[in-house]
Amino acid sequence: MKSIGIIQAIYRYPVKSFQGERLTAVNIERYGLYGDRGYAFIDHTRSTDASRSNKKLNAKFVPKLLAYSSKYVADRPDNEFPPIQVTAPDGRVFQWDEELFEEIRAVVSPREISPRKYSPEHDDLLGVDEASILIATDVSLAELEKIIGVETDMRRFRPNFVIRYDEPQPFEEFDWIGKTVQIGGTKLEIYKKCHRCSMVNVDPDHNTVNPTFLKHIAKHLDACFGVYARVIRTGTVTVDDPVYLLD
Repeated sequence: MKSIGIIQAIYRYPVKSFQGERLTAVNIERYGLYGDRGYAFIDHTRSTDASRSNKKLNAKFVPKLLAYSSKYVADRPDNEFPPIQVTAPDGRVFQWDEELFEEIRAVVSPREISPRKYSPEHDDLLGVDEASILIATDVSLAELEKIIGVETDMRRFRPNFVIRYDEPQPFEEFDWIGKTVQIGGTKLEIYKKCHRCSMVNVDPDHNTVNPTFLKHIAKHLDACFGVYARVIRTGTVTVDDPVYLLD
């Protein structure tokens, strides 16, 4: 077991394709972070046949969604996710109700959408597309900034965990694929690189689009940044927890 760094930041996204919240601690469930993408919108425009049903609305197709932010509020119920609060780019505040649904329908028109609230009892990945947890490192972001020539915010890449890495070796997380990391009592299997899409071009604060980001990531990193992990053992992860790479 080798110590490789500490947890620098934790991010959770209550609503898929909205901005999320920064946490100091989070429970790790079988599907990933508790409540991560616990809410979503289903894009019926993408559901052209049975095999493509239940497609979730994605900011890759509607970048304006990233101008909305979401967070959990109130207490944690036993059998459902807590209520959420959504803040629009102009500061208006919504709950998960028809007023918000009409707002988002107007943003994504002419797409036909419907709201979906998941349950903690689900056996799937809730509103996540394919992987439980996305991990990135601070040294990789610093190197990417050198490549692109622009300072940027890690939130652009929507990780769940940011590791402050002990070694000055950018992109070494790609070598972790097939290995296990331990954070507190939690164990995660690193199993694939994260292939990036046009969402990385969207500034998380101003919603402006700069295609330079994906262009350079594609050119220098085969369009990959960060790694995906699946949960082997549940537990709790806290900021400043040490991260160990297991043999």
